[in-house]
Amino acid sequence: MTKEGVYEAALQELHRIEEGTSTIELIAGDILLGDVQYRTSNGWTFVVLSDGAVWDYIHSITVPSGEQLKIWPGTGEDECAALGLLQDYHPPGEQSKTIWGLL
Repeated sequence: MTKEGVYEAALQELHRIEEGTSTIELIAGDILLGDVQYRTSNGWTFVVLSDGAVWDYIHSITVPSGEQLKIWPGTGEDECAALGLLQDYHPPGEQSKTIWGLL
């Protein structure tokens, strides 16, 4: 799969989380500060930077096969629409709190 394909698949996984068809589990990190790792029921890992328990941005993703890709900060090499959407992603509404456990 190309990097762009991975970014698009990661966005699809985030949408499955929003819809409740995929679940997440906190696996490492302190929600008050720094990188917080979540694993989905489909095997994806999302590392989210938390700033005072507030969602800041997705730092990296790891696909179920184990390949890890850095999302933020971008390098400029892999710019595509899907990467931009991942860099700007925030859970909708109250889902940051109700699903991800952040404020």
